[in-house]
Amino acid sequence: MNEPPRPAVQPDTWSRFGAWRDQRLARLAALAGWLGDSTLDPSLWQEPMSELERRLQRDQVQLAFVAELSRGKSELINALFFGASGQRVLPAGVGRTTMCPVEIFSDREQPVSLRMLPIETRAEPRLLSDWKTRPQEWKEHAFPAGDAVAMSRALQHLCDTMRVPLAQARELGFYLDEPDAQAGAVAHADEPVEIPRWRHALLNIEHPLLAQGISVLDTPGLNALGAEPELTLSLIPSAAAVVFLLAADAGVTRSDLQLWTEHVGAAGRERSFIVLNKVDALWDPLRSSAEVQSQIRKQCESVAQVLQVAPSRVFALSAHKGLLARIQGDDTLLQRSGLPQLETALGVCADRERRDWLEGSWRATLLDTRQRLERDLDARLRQFDEQRMELEALQGKSKQTVAALLQRAQSERSDIDAALGLVQAVQSVNARQMARVEELLAVGPALQRLENLRRQLRSALLKTGLRAALADACEELGLSMNRAESVLEENQSMLAAACMRLNNEFAFSVPLPKALRLDGARLDLEAMRADYLRFAGAVQWLRLQSGSYVDRVLLSAQARLRNIQERGVADAQHWNRAAMASLQAQARERRRSLHRRLSNLQQVAQTDDELARRIEQLRERAHELRELRQQMRNRFELALPGAEALPAAA
Repeated sequence: MNEPPRPAVQPDTWSRFGAWRDQRLARLAALAGWLGDSTLDPSLWQEPMSELERRLQRDQVQLAFVAELSRGKSELINALFFGASGQRVLPAGVGRTTMCPVEIFSDREQPVSLRMLPIETRAEPRLLSDWKTRPQEWKEHAFPAGDAVAMSRALQHLCDTMRVPLAQARELGFYLDEPDAQAGAVAHADEPVEIPRWRHALLNIEHPLLAQGISVLDTPGLNALGAEPELTLSLIPSAAAVVFLLAADAGVTRSDLQLWTEHVGAAGRERSFIVLNKVDALWDPLRSSAEVQSQIRKQCESVAQVLQVAPSRVFALSAHKGLLARIQGDDTLLQRSGLPQLETALGVCADRERRDWLEGSWRATLLDTRQRLERDLDARLRQFDEQRMELEALQGKSKQTVAALLQRAQSERSDIDAALGLVQAVQSVNARQMARVEELLAVGPALQRLENLRRQLRSALLKTGLRAALADACEELGLSMNRAESVLEENQSMLAAACMRLNNEFAFSVPLPKALRLDGARLDLEAMRADYLRFAGAVQWLRLQSGSYVDRVLLSAQARLRNIQERGVADAQHWNRAAMASLQAQARERRRSLHRRLSNLQQVAQTDDELARRIEQLRERAHELRELRQQMRNRFELALPGAEALPAAA
């Protein structure tokens, strides 16, 4: 019996990802290949081209799914990403749900498998990002690529639990706020309690959509998020979109609101899509279709008002019916489930993330690189033309005239040496200034303060002072950024003055360096300050009395401070290399030009018929440079696609 045809797994908005990235990588490779075969100075183009390629290769758009238990996150992920498999892949349903956060991605450099980190690692002072670099600590379940049944069987381990003493459970972040729903079954402190066996899971699979640069973060409820500060303070904030699930019949419950307020936050609200799942519970056959839709619409409006989001960001759907429709090939049920509307919104959101990157970094880098190369070619062309005209003026002149001109050219060597000496002096001062910037941006003192507090709190009966220490650390790095920007301003003024002198006195054509502000790193720091001070508030007080938990908070703060510092240093170094590249390239070309000029005049002085040959050589070389400049412009035009390559985002 033939299977019924299934509807498309993803709408067109999803499928654009791989196409435009592959297109741009191909254009970039073609441009870099041509540049490599040309005579253009590699120092002017190699680094920006390589950085663009690295960013394109690593480009990821992460979708974070956040909800309390039993809201249907796993079923929604099944419907969105695994409908083509013909079965439910992630565990879902009554009594069968994922018990730990799961990251789902597609990385060809890693084996297809499910890797799980034991829950006991929470007791150690190490971040999830650190554990990811220790593969031997993870339990791995490999399965054949494309075998949905084997993958589903492996994923059942996400439901694994274990029984431990209550004291150990509390140290690992469970049963901290009794009496609650999870701790209600605990009768005596000496009785073992049930907790998840795994702390975190990494699912790497072959998947056409995920291979295009999309990854999924599935977070299992308030308890897991509360126990893992790195999720709230790092992984969720870095997601391109946050899908927050509620039950359509219940709306926003108290625990939903707590999860939204504490772990999604104000910043996440701007990137959130609210899903009222299980809307099929409202499909009442005793009511007309209009009455059912009116009830659903009112529920959506109520949720939007409570969560303070635009009504257009609230989607009522049935993940279960959407998955069923995918498996059965029922397009009518698929449309009624509401799933395609959410898919389209998420696709447009993810597309816009990449579109912003494309319009910014890609275009600006290529235009800046082309400008530098054009300026270098124009300088070289001008020198060839000047040397040709100098030799043309010697036609019909005596050898004494040639000798005098050669003597004058040799005397001009001192001017070139003076220019090159100035360039070397600028390089020396610039190196010291950049070392000073890196020194100012060092976060050693702030990290040491947090480390001292971490050690102090291990043995403290009452763990206080975290909020103040975090505020002080952020304040200290902010002041360091101010001082570093002052040094960068001094350096930019020094470089600008040197460039103007070289341009005016020695006929260089070096562009004046642009001013630099560490705006990206500063925005990251402000976001970190807001996130951590909110997180370290009164609502987390009980959890922060756990030694291992406060350890993880402080370790994550230290890691984020280091990341911000590294971004600031990287931005400063990138600016510095761009500012110095043209200066160094023109200095090298000026040295080569002097050597060519002296060689031409020496050969002309020795041989009567050499003058015409040298003039022709210079004319041909200038013609080649003009052709190279036009070819370079054409190549960059091919690598600079307009927005027409991507459909307009809604």
